[in-house]
Amino acid sequence: MQILIVALMWGLISAVSLPLGAVIGLWSNPPRKVTSSLMAFGGGALLFALTIELFAHSLHSSENVNDVRIIISTMTGAVLGGILFELLNQILNNQGAFLRKASLLKKHVLKTKRGRARDMIRALSKIKILQLLPAEEVVQLIPHVKTRKFHAGETVFRQGDIASELYFIVKGSVQVIRETAADAKLIAELIEGDTFGEIAIISDMPRTATIRSITDTTVCTIHKAEFEQLIKQSPTLRDASSRLVKERLHDIQAKDGILAGEARAWEENALRNLDRLSIPVTEKDLQQEIREHSGGGAALAIWLGIALDGIPESLIIGILVVIAAASGTAISLAFIAGVFLANLPEAMSSAVTMKRQGSGFAKIFWMWMSLCVMTGLGALAGALIFPVHPEGALKYLISGIEGIAGGAMLTMIAETMLPEAFEQGGGTVVGLSTLAGFLAALGIKVTGLN
Repeated sequence: MQILIVALMWGLISAVSLPLGAVIGLWSNPPRKVTSSLMAFGGGALLFALTIELFAHSLHSSENVNDVRIIISTMTGAVLGGILFELLNQILNNQGAFLRKASLLKKHVLKTKRGRARDMIRALSKIKILQLLPAEEVVQLIPHVKTRKFHAGETVFRQGDIASELYFIVKGSVQVIRETAADAKLIAELIEGDTFGEIAIISDMPRTATIRSITDTTVCTIHKAEFEQLIKQSPTLRDASSRLVKERLHDIQAKDGILAGEARAWEENALRNLDRLSIPVTEKDLQQEIREHSGGGAALAIWLGIALDGIPESLIIGILVVIAAASGTAISLAFIAGVFLANLPEAMSSAVTMKRQGSGFAKIFWMWMSLCVMTGLGALAGALIFPVHPEGALKYLISGIEGIAGGAMLTMIAETMLPEAFEQGGGTVVGLSTLAGFLAALGIKVTGLN
């Protein structure tokens, strides 16, 4: 019973920084480098504690009884723990849990923008005039290209309108209609892969014809300024555009399309260049994503995401209490301090995000307080599950469960904690603070403060 009480106490102490951090985050605005330093310091301490207190314990147990199956069980469990954490983390992130950390939010926005860019590349691979350009040049246009849709019979623009965009037909077909005072004359019909609007763009004249969709039509558009910049950089495109203008004016545009194989090769080349393209994620993008996930479901997902981060921590605290009791030593203060310091800045930033979504102070505070209580109960459960002196097949099971908790926590540190510290403060702060946390934990171990 005493072991259970000790585990509960240490679990609560390590997690009391969650509601404390939430209050600090809501009432103040700590510098980003301070937040980064605390998180990285805690991460370094946790890395030491996991290495020495958990995995080294399993290794020593294996060597003491000359039973390699103990360490194999731990290693297998660690792999399973990492995979399990990754799967659950992805599920929760898809529901909005990525909002709990700025680094995860930025990663989500970047992934979304890259997905849209890939869709745009596939659409542009059908445009004949763009086939004249090297794929890497077209990839640079992706941030400036927009997609629009028109219903059958809808007018895209009218003759005489001021020109500001060039159009590429991705799907569907349109009519080019020349209007006079007496009547309207059909000049041409354009299909998938064709371009229109180039005459007014290049000549700085009003639209020379009306464009009306024949079927439901999807087009990509690029603003005049971006297209002019591309023409300046590409003599090939400039010459092709001039020829296209002349052909359109004389209604002798060729109707033959580009072979499907050539289009696929161009698309593949463009996609490879897209992977090397640095797509910016702006503050506007982040704020837009937060607004889109402003419902209560996202707040719950954030809560579940942080609970997922905390489950391995709480179980390991219970495990360490049992290990300490079995060896007659004190629990690792380095691990407790690492969890405390890592939780503090995480709660600061996530509480601010929840506030932006419209959550009130009381709701935010009690959500974080519930996580503190859950961590304490998780530590108690860990101490309850793991016997002090396991025997027989049970020791392999216990080693495997220890590995699951340790593997999940190592994955969490690498995927969420250290990237978040880097996002908040930059590489130098993170590297030195992580080293400081690791050495501080080592100092605690060496000086016998455990």
